Amino acid sequence: MDFLSELLNQFLSGSAVKALSKKTGLKTRDLKKFIPLAVPFLLEMLTKNASSEEGASSLLAALAQHTDDKSVKKQISDSDIVDGAKIIGHILGVDEAKDLKALSKKSRLSETAVSGILSSLAPVLLSSLSQAVSAKKKRSSKSSGFTGLLSGLLGFKKTGRRKSGRGKKSEELNGASLISSLLSLM
Repeated sequence: MDFLSELLNQFLSGSAVKALSKKTGLKTRDLKKFIPLAVPFLLEMLTKNASSEEGASSLLAALAQHTDDKSVKKQISDSDIVDGAKIIGHILGVDEAKDLKALSKKSRLSETAVSGILSSLAPVLLSSLSQAVSAKKKRSSKSSGFTGLLSGLLGFKKTGRRKSGRGKKSEELNGASLISSLLSLM
C-alpha cells in the first residue's frame, strides 16, 4: 500500500473521523466525503511549494517541528487550529482564498468548514510525513541527521547533489522529489 492510501485509511478511520467531527462540528458523512479531496490536494500543494529551494527548506523545518507519534485520532483531538491555519496559509499562500472557495464548491461545504477541517488536518499531515521519514531513517544506516536522511531518500550525496546513473553529480535537492519519495515509502 502506498503512503497516500495508508494516510487516507488512517484519516478515514472511524475514530479519526469522529474526532474531526467533534472538533469541527460537522457530520461524519460530510467529512468522509471531504477527506479524500483534502489530503491529496494538500500533498499536491506541498509538492508544488517544495519545488523551490526556499519551499523545500520550509518543508524540512516543518517536518522537524511536527513529530507527534500519537494516534491520528488523538492528534486531531489535540490539534491546534491556530497552528493549523498558519500551516494552511503557508501551504496555499496567496491562493488560499481561491483554493478554499474551490474546495468549498467541490465539496458543498462552507468555506469556513473547509478552512476548519484543513486547519485540523494540517498538523497531523505534517506529523504523518515526519513519521514516514523517521521510519525510513530507522531502516537506513547511511543517513546521518534529518537532512542526511532526506538526502538519502532521494539518492543525494552529502554535497546535496544527486548522483546520476553514470556516477555524475547533477541536479540540486528538489522538494517535489522529496514529497514523491515520501509518498512511495509505504
